[in-house]
Amino acid sequence: MNIVITDDEQLAREALSIMLLEICPDLHIYEARNGKELIQLAERIKPEAAFVDIRMPGKSGLEAIQEAAPLSPDTQWIIVTGFADFEYAKEALRLRAMEYLLKPVDIQDIRVLLTKIQQTAFLQMIEKNKFFESDMLSLFHGLIRDWEEIEQSPKPYSGIRCQIIYMDSCYSETEKSAAIKLLISAIRSAMSQYSHKDLELATLILPSGDWAVVGKYQTSQGAEQLDQLFSAHAELVQQAEEPGQAFTLVQSGECDSYISLLAEVNMLHKLSYLRCSLGISHSWTQADLLAVESQPMISQLCHLLNKAVDEYHRAQYVGYMDTIEQFVKYYSEQCNSVSLETSLAFSRFLNCSIQAPVLIPTGEAEWLQSLKSLGVHLLDKKIRQVDTKPDLVGKTIAYIEKHYAGDLTLGRTAEEFSVTPNHLSSQFHKRTGTTFMQYVTKLRMLKAQELLSDPMVQVQQAAEQVGYFSTRHFTKLFKEFVGCYPSEYKKNYKKVESESSSKL
Repeated sequence: MNIVITDDEQLAREALSIMLLEICPDLHIYEARNGKELIQLAERIKPEAAFVDIRMPGKSGLEAIQEAAPLSPDTQWIIVTGFADFEYAKEALRLRAMEYLLKPVDIQDIRVLLTKIQQTAFLQMIEKNKFFESDMLSLFHGLIRDWEEIEQSPKPYSGIRCQIIYMDSCYSETEKSAAIKLLISAIRSAMSQYSHKDLELATLILPSGDWAVVGKYQTSQGAEQLDQLFSAHAELVQQAEEPGQAFTLVQSGECDSYISLLAEVNMLHKLSYLRCSLGISHSWTQADLLAVESQPMISQLCHLLNKAVDEYHRAQYVGYMDTIEQFVKYYSEQCNSVSLETSLAFSRFLNCSIQAPVLIPTGEAEWLQSLKSLGVHLLDKKIRQVDTKPDLVGKTIAYIEKHYAGDLTLGRTAEEFSVTPNHLSSQFHKRTGTTFMQYVTKLRMLKAQELLSDPMVQVQQAAEQVGYFSTRHFTKLFKEFVGCYPSEYKKNYKKVESESSSKL
């Protein structure tokens, strides 16, 4: 945590610095001798807190705070002075200083104050992450389209990156749902350990049903923290590997805007099927996937394998047998051009996804034959199976209509029905022709219009009653779906109602 001490007396700066470091040795202390230096430091390092003397040469401490506050809006300002002047205290309150301390300062007061500073900084970070997560949900689910107008220029960040989490498993939907829940819980725990004031983080589910972590950073320190976080995720993924379950990470490069991030994530998703040739339970970049795509033969084998797995999971016997026959034929023709490493990666992918036998380096013929034999087992299983599948989409729609005013997400809804977000997303889109988040947002906007028709309901109240903690985010979505701002809608509705009454 960065702290600035501003005082024209060196002894006063040193004494306060010693106190702070005695309480918390990990603090980064910066010193300013006057108001001008405080303003420069505030703009450069964006400190979590600044202790400021009032009477200094040139600009007073209060004048410096007034000028520095817009440059570092999250900084907490603490006045430290030897003057118990009511006018000073009143001006400090106007500038939203969090504390007014009289010299000499007691270490116990500093200890209590430092705890308060840390708690406030943590809450500020959580709030920023919430706003960022709302923006990312709107971006990836197509809820807002005009991002070029919304993003500030110059942008308040230097880069943004995404890490997508793909799951391959032969387990039941209930077992997969539990496994994903455990992994995401571990990832969120890691995120709290790598939090940084120059890094905003979001965890969300993409329209495909796959989880993603997005990081937006302002400085090189924020970028380094994101690198470390993504590396920690790679370790978690390897720890979560089981014979019938594997998670694979696919990471974007650095993007300079939301629009470019969206384009890159869409590209990564299209290339994600190539992971079966690189190896599951690892972390790969766009460059890794593009390198595979540049090899038409490997790319075609990947396509056939993913199609076969999809047919198998949907219990499409004829489709599976047809696709696996194509794979076996093509693989046999090209086997001399396929490296052993790639063949073993294919084998692990199939073993994890549909419980296919593992390839033994000297037994390729037996392995290929076993893939065909799986189709026979699939047919036997399908013949014995009784169709008892519940109406998942119907239940989901009923759940949405009951809980739309709460913190409703695809992940929580999938947990409610013990299925994976990927499965629920796929089934929901297939039945309704729209994504889960688009459906929820449309329902909320319709309900919001009903609420705003009541002259007693304010915009903030309407936002909260349809499930949005942020009025700013609600307003952006309302304008996108309805075509005007909520305040304009209220005004226009009142005008139309008034005209109708006058005609009567």
